[in-house]
Amino acid sequence: MITRISHLRRAFPLVVSLMVLGAAPAFCDDAEEWQESTDEALSAYSAGDFPRAERLLQNALKDAEKLGEQDDRLYKSVENLALIYFKRADYEKAEPLLLRALSLKEAKYGNDAIEIADALQNIALLYMAEDKIIESKQVFERLLSIRERVQGPENKDVANALNNIAEIYDMLGDFKKAESMFKKSLAIREKVFGGEHQDVANSLNNLAGLYMDREQFFKAEPLLERALAMQEKLSTNKDTDTGLSAILNNMAELYNSKGAFDKAEPLMKRALEIDEKAYGKSHPTVAKTLSNLAALYIDEGKFDDAAPLVERALDIASKSEDPDHPGMIESLMEVAEIFGQQNRFDLAIPVREQILKLEERNLGKESPELVVYIEDYADAIKRTGGDQDKYQELKERARALRSAK
Repeated sequence: MITRISHLRRAFPLVVSLMVLGAAPAFCDDAEEWQESTDEALSAYSAGDFPRAERLLQNALKDAEKLGEQDDRLYKSVENLALIYFKRADYEKAEPLLLRALSLKEAKYGNDAIEIADALQNIALLYMAEDKIIESKQVFERLLSIRERVQGPENKDVANALNNIAEIYDMLGDFKKAESMFKKSLAIREKVFGGEHQDVANSLNNLAGLYMDREQFFKAEPLLERALAMQEKLSTNKDTDTGLSAILNNMAELYNSKGAFDKAEPLMKRALEIDEKAYGKSHPTVAKTLSNLAALYIDEGKFDDAAPLVERALDIASKSEDPDHPGMIESLMEVAEIFGQQNRFDLAIPVREQILKLEERNLGKESPELVVYIEDYADAIKRTGGDQDKYQELKERARALRSAK
């Protein structure tokens, strides 16, 4: 049985304009206090102390409000606070702030000015995180139109916008448009940067990921080989290069699809080592890579090797401040599916339980969308003849949520 390891794409960075905290002239006490709070917030943010960064940015926003709506520090403060909420997956708080930042920039520069581009991108990426795919597509298309008109069709920022719109079309299941835009983004990057550049490697990896989604591995393989060789050559720090780890992950999936586990395993292990050094051992991305390596071992019947990796991934997921981190839940679901295919429902139970807990945090405990996760958890218990009281409790909860639709 061949496992579908979650492949990783390096899309354009999330929320690119946030935390632009350059010094500004301080002509009054409010401006000086703004700069002090903002500088301290950046230090707290860099140290991973998001609660302190949030408090400081709230103070900075109060100071910026006093400087007037035409002052650049106001929309910077609004955007910076939005980043904190975005990082904590508190999209309900992030969205109105990002919309306000856009409104402030539109009022100052106009609706079609290049100065609003970053604000549009932030909103589009937020909508992607919220699964508002159509809304995200509309904003990205507006962004692309502005960039092409102002910067010209062959520009790195245009290539970035095309890359993100391609991801949207892939989510919508429009393979042809996604492929076309990924190829167009790649062509622009090759022309702008030359034959070898990390952005070119990014495009190669993304296009390969699209093909792997459709099991067109013969198309993906030469792209990944070129991307890997390029990234290996250009990387200045291979030990922490997350772009390299993404390509290694995908190459491991490619070998796994061929049943070449002996080639896939060292690549996935190397990807894990990079992610641990780059993000820290408790980061959600590490949980995803752990799950992918575990999936390889399960395919090989190496349950003893897979079990501690799954346990680590579950522990990270349970403590994560970002329960909707891209790919984390998807990877855990794949591990649970593989355990089921191998009739190891005893190992699937804790994974199904953690998936349900994560989705409860994402969706709320009363969401009808939880039904599928509740039933999967209940089914794993049933197949092991496990806790029947828990099984009945889950079935009753699923019925209640379904009837509430």
